[in-house]
Amino acid sequence: MEKIKICFTSPSVDAYSETFIQNLKEGLEGELFHCYGGLFPNLTLNGRLQSFKTPPLKDIVLQRLGIIKRPLREHYLIKYLKENQINLIFCNYGPAGAELAPIARELNIPLVVHFHGYDASVTSVLAKYKDAYLRLFEIAKRIIVVSKEMKLDLLGLGAPEFRLIKITYAPHSRFLALKPSLQSNQMISIGRFVEKKAPYLTLLAFKRAKEKCPELSLKMVGDGDLLPICRDLCIALNINGVEFLGIQTPDQIAKLMENSFCFVQHSKQASNGDKEGTPVAILEAMAAGLPIISTRHAGIPDIVFNGKNGFLVNEGDIYEMANGIIELYLNRRKAEMFGRKGKEFISTNLEQNGYFKKVNSIIKEVVNHG
Repeated sequence: MEKIKICFTSPSVDAYSETFIQNLKEGLEGELFHCYGGLFPNLTLNGRLQSFKTPPLKDIVLQRLGIIKRPLREHYLIKYLKENQINLIFCNYGPAGAELAPIARELNIPLVVHFHGYDASVTSVLAKYKDAYLRLFEIAKRIIVVSKEMKLDLLGLGAPEFRLIKITYAPHSRFLALKPSLQSNQMISIGRFVEKKAPYLTLLAFKRAKEKCPELSLKMVGDGDLLPICRDLCIALNINGVEFLGIQTPDQIAKLMENSFCFVQHSKQASNGDKEGTPVAILEAMAAGLPIISTRHAGIPDIVFNGKNGFLVNEGDIYEMANGIIELYLNRRKAEMFGRKGKEFISTNLEQNGYFKKVNSIIKEVVNHG
């Protein structure tokens, strides 16, 4: 039986903040044709898709003469899809799916779109793609969402429920092998320094907790526009014990998790509407056996159950977050129990092979039965 030929699209090829896309790509069955370079792709790993950003002169002339009758970006992608006899287009992010939906319809190629977070929540994105999303909802065979809240958001935008499939990410299996040092005084936070991750609120909660537990330390992994502000905040408020580590490799992150006693992340809805999907860093920390202290935000309550495998607080409540940190610092037996329950939840419900099986099942169903 021939492999399914999948055109797999993503804005970039290896963005550090998109581990969920890298993990997904690793587990897809079939012959993968990875196209990237923006929401409407113009590059491939093997270089066979001519970039519409740097077209050869002859194509510009042919377009001006009317021989090429459509925008070059569409011309190149359609040619690529036909030449490689693509059986399915798999788009990461809603806007990418909206951009490619008309081509999928024209060529009668089934389309699957995976929403991830901002694409279902940022106000300006929803306004810009309002009509295109309605067209996408009509054309796409399946739309994958990662949380209950995201599903409700897309239903509210007009997506038909029968096309929506909820599949929560799975952390890489490497994290299940980790054993954290639950007697450590070190906490860890991983994520981009952007508003929806609210690293400044994590720092304020940490400062309050450290007043009662002076041995606490915090390692913060990631980069972003708010990193300089967070550095300044530590200086201005004399928040000691914080180390900003920047971008780390998966092996470095694994080592940091093993040397920590809990994971903390104060996710919130940003002023532009941006929300999380289900944060992969939290899933990885749970797989590693770390108790979680986070917020009642987006898909987080789907995986973190307050008082069972972690603590959840309301968005913006640094006082309750600090109390959670203090409680786990002083009660390591509870920290160990939360961590164990989190690892069990991942092993039972969100194991990597099971995640791949669900996504591949959708692809096969769509290609074989529509």
